[in-house]
Amino acid sequence: MKYILFLLFISAALLAGCGGGGTVNTPQMSRQDFESSQEIGSINSRLRSMESPTTNATSPAGYLIGPADLVEIRVFESEKLTSTVRVSSRGEITVPLLDNVYIDGLTAREAEIKIENLLKEGDYIDNPHVGVFVIEHKSKVVSVMGYVNQPGSYELLGRRTLLDVLASAQGLNDRAGTIVYITRGEEDGGKASYHVDLDDILASSTPNGNLEIKPGDVVYVPEAANVFVEGAVDRPGAYPINEGKTTLSEAIIMAGGVASHADTGDVTLIRYLGNGSKEIVNLDLNSILEGQETDPVLNEKDAVIVGASGIKSFIYGFKINLFGLGGIGFDPPK
Repeated sequence: MKYILFLLFISAALLAGCGGGGTVNTPQMSRQDFESSQEIGSINSRLRSMESPTTNATSPAGYLIGPADLVEIRVFESEKLTSTVRVSSRGEITVPLLDNVYIDGLTAREAEIKIENLLKEGDYIDNPHVGVFVIEHKSKVVSVMGYVNQPGSYELLGRRTLLDVLASAQGLNDRAGTIVYITRGEEDGGKASYHVDLDDILASSTPNGNLEIKPGDVVYVPEAANVFVEGAVDRPGAYPINEGKTTLSEAIIMAGGVASHADTGDVTLIRYLGNGSKEIVNLDLNSILEGQETDPVLNEKDAVIVGASGIKSFIYGFKINLFGLGGIGFDPPK
């Protein structure tokens, strides 16, 4: 019994004596704020609740008819003149008695007026009443691909923005990143590419980066970039980052912070440079948190390894069993 008490006394003394150089005071503001900014669920919630100023700016009545659209032409004075036709690549439709009628770029109401005037000018019907209904909006679609909940093609009824289109695709899935890429065809046959940071848009009261989406655009949401945090942290594993913004200390916080047996002066950053080569940087987490060293910004597939203190591993490996006969076991942290 005296031997056990002696060991307990020695362990307590060592614990009290090693509180110097290895202790990290993690900033209280970082963990919850950073983790919540990384949660796709939070972004989707804001997407659903955010009322874009352009969402209801136009009604389907403002839709401009284009090639490949399927339209129904209804002449109320004559059932025989009613037809369903697809707009040709030239922007024309075939209407009984009138042959080809050019309607590309017209709204449904404008097309109605044009057909009514042509029927009147040809002396076919004295006072015609025509209805034009767009059944399929094939010419004004956007493709949404990648890590969204419902990828596919979506109709653009009026003016729509990136956030509108992502909301139509039911938001991002759990593996999505927050950088979105938009590819757009140009009139000269070339391609233009844009990348948009959703965090920046949703954090701004005047989201200028919320681009207007054009017909034929391709919106691609890639998988989130990941880094690996290993060693003496509470939750080792792979974590999604906002590439070019997330720092080493933030990644450690995502992994639950340093463990009790960590050696915060022994942090290794492994960066793969391609072609099998890699860069290894040794860092001191205490110096980073105190502002004495730069907090490195992480790239995709970087690895952060927090070293373990030998004396701390020894001390925290003791397991004191006060039940039954009692005893002291040893199980060093991995």
